[in-house]
Amino acid sequence: MIDLSADLGEGAPDEPEIWPLITSANVACGGHYGDVDSMTHAVSRARELGTRIGAHPSYPDRANFGRKSMTMPPDALRATLIEQIAALRNIAGPLNHVKPHGALYNDAHKDRALAQIVIESIRAVDTTLPIVCADSSQMAAAARAAGTPVIREAFADRRYNPDGSLVARSEPGSLLSVDEAAAQAAMLAKEGTVTARDGSRIAIPFDTICVHADMEHAVERLRAIRTRLHA
Repeated sequence: MIDLSADLGEGAPDEPEIWPLITSANVACGGHYGDVDSMTHAVSRARELGTRIGAHPSYPDRANFGRKSMTMPPDALRATLIEQIAALRNIAGPLNHVKPHGALYNDAHKDRALAQIVIESIRAVDTTLPIVCADSSQMAAAARAAGTPVIREAFADRRYNPDGSLVARSEPGSLLSVDEAAAQAAMLAKEGTVTARDGSRIAIPFDTICVHADMEHAVERLRAIRTRLHA
């Protein structure tokens, strides 16, 4: 069975319908969104449904929902990431994984020094805790060097660049339609590949397929993806 995941606890209106459609949840833990109440609710839903739960830390930037790059002293960034991960663990107990959010995820995909801070933060909370990231990312490289397990992530609803990174949300065509997302998920499941923006076919090794809960038609995408994967 393919693990379907989503970023939740972020206030998206469709979240109640998304929870039953996934098997893993990345829960906002205070950096870009989230507080004790939202985390407690997410943990309750995860336990009710048997959903694996992980922390979804970010740059401390609620004003921009963690979607703008920030320059922070390494110690300050490390401290806020540790605080965020620990905040969810204090409510949920042992976590299944950690997945960075938004601009932090994108920046650490390419920046080894930043990726190292992310890995150090995770290991400060729990040395056995896996990171969710792209197989080709600097986060995966830093994790493997440190002995941190990697859960390789692919995206059903986002278009890829030829280097395996995601096309920026600000660019036309970066977000896939319901049908396109279902087709991409099916291609990942069958071949482990996607069609990049330039038309090339690239390999995306994965352990989980993510669908963004804050995008319009997220529920329809997930239902279409489940239908295709179960066909």
